[in-house]
Amino acid sequence: MIKKNKKNPKVITIIPARLNSLRLKRKLLRNIKKVPMIVRVAENAKKKNLSQVLVATDSKQIQKICRVYGIKSVLTSKKHKSGTDRIYEAYKMIGKDFDLIVNLQGDLPIFKKELVEKTINLFKDSKTQIASAICELGENELLDTNIVKAQVDLNSQNEGFAINFIRGQNGEKNLFHHIGIYVYKPEILEKFINLKQTKNELERKLEQMRAMDNSLKIKLVKVDSNPPSVDTINDLRKIRLLF
Repeated sequence: MIKKNKKNPKVITIIPARLNSLRLKRKLLRNIKKVPMIVRVAENAKKKNLSQVLVATDSKQIQKICRVYGIKSVLTSKKHKSGTDRIYEAYKMIGKDFDLIVNLQGDLPIFKKELVEKTINLFKDSKTQIASAICELGENELLDTNIVKAQVDLNSQNEGFAINFIRGQNGEKNLFHHIGIYVYKPEILEKFINLKQTKNELERKLEQMRAMDNSLKIKLVKVDSNPPSVDTINDLRKIRLLF
C-alpha cells in the first residue's frame, strides 16, 4: 500500500520479453540501428530515469544480450500465458518491495517520459488499483478490431475510471485508443494473476477484462499520442526510419 505522505513511491519497471512472438518472429531480437529491440526499450526506460528497469524473459539468448548491454534481467518460465504472469514471477524472484510495478511492453522502442509519469501519478487517487493510458482514437481506427478501445468519462484533468474495453464499435460513446501500459500495486497484481479467466476476457482476447469483471478499478489518463509499437515487418521498417 502506498503511504499517503509518500511523494515518490518506489517503482520498478518490468519488461516482459517472450522470444517467440506470433506475428513477427523473434521480434525482440530484431535490430534497430544495430541494437536489438529489447535493448532499445530497456535503454529508453533507463535514460528517462523512470525507475529500476528489469527484463523478464523466457529466453537465455535474450538474457545474454541484456547482459552484454548491462541491462538487468531474470529468466522466467516458458509456460506463462501472458506478460502479466511473467512480470509477477520476475517480481517475486527479485525479492524486493516496491510500491508500484510498471508493465512496459517490449515492442515499444519509442515512448515519451510523460506516458509513464502520468500513468504512475494516477495512484495519487487512493481508489486506483490498476493504472493505464489512452489517447485520441483516429477515424480509421474506429472499426479496426486490432485496435483496443477504452470507454471512459474523463474529468477536467483528463483522467477517469474505465467503464469497458472493446475491439469493435456498436455506437458506444466516450471511446479512446487504449495504450498497452499498466501500473499495478503489488498486492493487486498478485490478486489479478490468481483470478480465473473470464468469459469476456476469452471472447474479446483482452486480459484487462478479467480485472473489470472482478471489480478491480482501472484508472486511465489521456496522453497526447500513442507510442508506435512493432507488430509487423512494416512496423519495424517505420521504426528503423524514425531512428
